[in-house]
Amino acid sequence: MAVFLDERCVAGLLTMEDALAAVEEVFREQGRGGAVNVPRVRAPLKGGVLRITAGVLLYRGLYGVKVSSTAVFGRGAGRMFSLYREESGELCAIVQVFGLGALRTGAASGVATKFLANADARVLGVLGSGRQAKTQVEAVCRVRRIAEVKVFSPTPAHRDGFCREIGRAHGVKAVPVESPEAAVRESDVVVSATTSSEPVVRGAWLAAGAHVNAVGANYEHRRELDTAAVAAASFIAADDPEQARYEATDLVEPVREGALAWERVHRLADVVAGNLTGRASATDITLYKSLGVAIEDVALAARACEKALAQKAGVELPDLAG
Repeated sequence: MAVFLDERCVAGLLTMEDALAAVEEVFREQGRGGAVNVPRVRAPLKGGVLRITAGVLLYRGLYGVKVSSTAVFGRGAGRMFSLYREESGELCAIVQVFGLGALRTGAASGVATKFLANADARVLGVLGSGRQAKTQVEAVCRVRRIAEVKVFSPTPAHRDGFCREIGRAHGVKAVPVESPEAAVRESDVVVSATTSSEPVVRGAWLAAGAHVNAVGANYEHRRELDTAAVAAASFIAADDPEQARYEATDLVEPVREGALAWERVHRLADVVAGNLTGRASATDITLYKSLGVAIEDVALAARACEKALAQKAGVELPDLAG
């Protein structure tokens, strides 16, 4: 039986705990050769961009394809994920993935923080106060004992409201600050989740031992990190280094400038699987470049589908076989 899971249903089924477990598992299995990610393909639409991603979870016998778009259809439209059984090609679920995208992106940063940040990290600096920033904070707070969160976004009312919300939700001291520098300096973990076209995290601001999750810039015209921030990192991981070569201006520009070689950008999967050691010392600066990859979507859609069937949630789809 195949099911349709809309945004409300997905939100009721999946928690950050689910997302962290599923994303860590899929990266570990990818590092062991049990999952294959297909880098995102983009094609122009009139007034927007078509995006297609796909991933195979060999260890689960599942695969999935996401078709999404930007601009042309408006907010939240055109984002559908189809989950299939590998052996038979049977459709398992069609899932709306606008909310799921923020959940899995936050979880991926949580996993990166778990494996790359210092164990005693207590201060989190956040650039951005939108939907992505919210799940970033939730994920990081679940893997480290964060006591203080410093938040910058350009609109004071937005950052003030965001701080009130995350302070209540996570029992942390949440402080709105008036500049990106104030958010980054003396922070043990830094999250950039913005739509900025100019760097908002500078290497000169990073504390010794900091871990950076760079989330927002996955288009050619966006950049959140300056070259000095990338050059300062002793270890750099990405969810998909191949995809990063054409989507991550944060890394493309330092490579172009001769400050970085692509050989230094590793798969997060290899760290999670134990194939590589990320952090070598407490003073290392580490960097995770997030692009959002299909194997994360497959892992979370599979978890949502399993819970939906167990709870008899979602809408049963007609049999399309034959």
